[in-house]
Amino acid sequence: MKYTLFSTPILSPILRIISRGILKVIRWRVSGSLPEDQKKYVLIVAPHTSNWDFILFVLAVSVLRLKPSVLIKSTLFVGPLGWFLRYCGAIPVNRKQASSLVNYIAGIYQEREEFVLIITPEGTRSPNANWKRGFHYVATTAEVPILVVYVDSVTRTIGIEGLMEPTGDVDTDLRELKTFFDTKSGLKPENYAS
Repeated sequence: MKYTLFSTPILSPILRIISRGILKVIRWRVSGSLPEDQKKYVLIVAPHTSNWDFILFVLAVSVLRLKPSVLIKSTLFVGPLGWFLRYCGAIPVNRKQASSLVNYIAGIYQEREEFVLIITPEGTRSPNANWKRGFHYVATTAEVPILVVYVDSVTRTIGIEGLMEPTGDVDTDLRELKTFFDTKSGLKPENYAS
C-alpha cells in the first residue's frame, strides 16, 4: 500500500487532532459525513474563490479521514516538490491531453477498490460562469457518482451535501449543481460567478 499524507500511520491521527483544533480555533466546522457504502466517487467542491480554500479543505479531509487524490499540472512535479505533491495524493497531468486524461482517470477507478478524486469545477479562483465539464466526463466514463461538497463562509462550514448520479445530460446536471452552489458564499464572494 502506498501511503499519503492522509493515510500514514501515526502521522495521520496527529494531523487529524491538529486539524480539529485549528478548525475550532478559526470557528469553522465540517458538516455531514462521507458515504459509507461508496468507496469510489468524484468529489467536487465549490465555490472555489481563494487560495485559503486549499487549507480549509486539507483540514476537512483530515477530519473526515478521506484519502483523496487531486490532479495537478505535471510541470510542478520536479525534485522534492514532486515527491511532496505525490505524498499529498497528487496525480501529475498534462492538461493538453484532456480526452485521454478522462480515460486515464477512469482506468484508475477501475483498477482500485477505493478512489476519490477531488475536482473544483470552476477550474480557477477567479469568477468563471463556464464551469469545466471534466469532472462530469470522468464520473460518467468511470461510472461513479459525484459527491457534492461546499464551502460557505456565511455559516463557516465545509459541508457534504450528498451524492449525485450523473445523467447523460451534462448541461442539465451543471445547471442543477450551479443552482445549489449559488446559495453558498465562498471566502471571496466577488470571485464567484453564477
